[in-house]
Amino acid sequence: MRKRTTRSTQPVLTAADTEGVGLRKGKRGKASDPVAVRKQGKRKQSGPKLLDDATRARLEVTAREGKGIRAALATFRLHTDDLRRRNFAARAERMEYGSFDEFDRTTQQLTDRGYVGGGGGRMNVIGRPVEYRATTAQVAGLWPWSVGAGAPLIGTPLGSHLHTGAPVCFDPMNWFMRGSFITAPSLFVLGLNGFGKSSLVRRIVLGGVAQGITPLILADVKPDYRKLVELVGGQVIDLGYGHGKLNPLAAGVLGSIVPRLDDMPALQTQVLQELRARQVTLVAGLVELVRGARVRDYEETLISTGLRILYKPGSQFTPDKPPIMDDLLAVIVAGGDELQLDAGADNPDEYQNAIKGLRRSLRALTQGPFGAIFNGHTTTPIDTAATAVCIDVSHIPNGDKKLKAAVMLACWADGFASVEAAHVLADAGLGPQRYFQVVMDELWQVLGLGDFMVDRVDELTRLQRSIATALIMISHTIKDLQALGSEAAIAKALGFLERARAKIFGALPAEEIQRLDSTVPFTAAEEDMVTSWSAPQALTGEALKPGQQRPSAPGTGKFLLKIGEDRRPGIPFHMEFTLSEKESGIHDTNQRFSEFTESTNRRGHSEAGGNGDEGSAA
Repeated sequence: MRKRTTRSTQPVLTAADTEGVGLRKGKRGKASDPVAVRKQGKRKQSGPKLLDDATRARLEVTAREGKGIRAALATFRLHTDDLRRRNFAARAERMEYGSFDEFDRTTQQLTDRGYVGGGGGRMNVIGRPVEYRATTAQVAGLWPWSVGAGAPLIGTPLGSHLHTGAPVCFDPMNWFMRGSFITAPSLFVLGLNGFGKSSLVRRIVLGGVAQGITPLILADVKPDYRKLVELVGGQVIDLGYGHGKLNPLAAGVLGSIVPRLDDMPALQTQVLQELRARQVTLVAGLVELVRGARVRDYEETLISTGLRILYKPGSQFTPDKPPIMDDLLAVIVAGGDELQLDAGADNPDEYQNAIKGLRRSLRALTQGPFGAIFNGHTTTPIDTAATAVCIDVSHIPNGDKKLKAAVMLACWADGFASVEAAHVLADAGLGPQRYFQVVMDELWQVLGLGDFMVDRVDELTRLQRSIATALIMISHTIKDLQALGSEAAIAKALGFLERARAKIFGALPAEEIQRLDSTVPFTAAEEDMVTSWSAPQALTGEALKPGQQRPSAPGTGKFLLKIGEDRRPGIPFHMEFTLSEKESGIHDTNQRFSEFTESTNRRGHSEAGGNGDEGSAA
């Protein structure tokens, strides 16, 4: 019978050999001294244990003379010990002499579990895998994902991909300017309340601040962004009863730059015309809000003529000293040949009858709740040089929907005018190029007032220069846009969503997906995923204990990012708060409920403690 023999391509080291490793040539060809040899022999072995000479001799006999599994196992153990001894010798040589011959350097000790020492250990970062792109015909059967897995690392970090764990970065400005993934820097966010829409937008706003982009939160209703703006050193403007006023006839930032354009008369004339158009649009929108019906064509002409009379050369009103609503009402009531011509009246009596409706509406804007906010000079104008700007309108009662919508409309108009002013200065070489993010939150509150408000919001969004300005619109569901009166108004409202080149969807009900199908198609997997986020958590468990954190709903912080109008897969991601965000409390929108829970827990804890004391005493 043929005997089994052990073959090894590497020299076998005995225990004595490992102790004599230091006898090799040292640095620059010099032999090591005996002290180094003794230290090398006494070095504590790291990594897997080596076999001693007796065990190796016994295994060699078994490998040569044994049969079957015993011989194969002995051969395997000898081969493994050979590899371990070779690795130990290499590590010992590197530790004793270093890795370089020309420099007196040493490396960290290498073990089977990584390098020992600072920066050592196992590798925690896994390299990015190679990605391939091809058509569905070429990779048919090899594409296992039902949603998109690609997410470019451009923009503000939002979270991690729900399926791959890869980081997801996005903000409309960077995806438009640096990535060219979208054709306009606009974003529409849809999602049920309580699932993190505002937190997501706050993350985008915070990322914009870090990149030098100025966020303009024009009408913070709850407020959701005030604390963030205060922490980054921005400007906070309060509007409401006893807090501040906003003059619709004030030129604002756009009017303040007019004197700086004296050397450029053509540009100065253009700015004045732009300013007058914005003022007419805003006053007409406020009149529509007050009366609940559209402004007639001649009434809008009367407003325009009245403003031109107030600002005519030689008058007491200038962009620096604007009139107020009382002044506009007085000019229109006073009449004149030009105003009579606009109203189509042949005499003053006929003119007074023609302006009766407009006079009533303007009177409502100068008296009562509307007059408390709009009939006066602007308390605090917008500072476009600030890090961020937040207009807090939470002081207005929630029940006064008309007034709150009117304030939101006026704030948006003032904010867009400020953006336009910054662009004019940059084009004229009188200021740096500024970049802005305009946040239009709670859009449903304005659109729900009537069809006429859709036209006003549409005009405001179209008047703003999309260059260097990102627009973020936020609403709960598309049902808010489809609940308008006429088909024309619904089509215009849906145009807000269609013109947004990027859409982010949070938790939505199943019927909402059906409404969105004609505008933003969903795949079957995306539909199941988004609707599952809105499912309530199980109605089990106990009340929160003192100090216990309130758990979030299962779908909180989960979003789907989609671009385009086809059925291309979106990017699902989960947003997680950073440590600094948690410590600052900028996302804590349930603070009053937290205080209620803490007081209830303290009360229950004290009662439980009292009962326990009584039981002990008994």
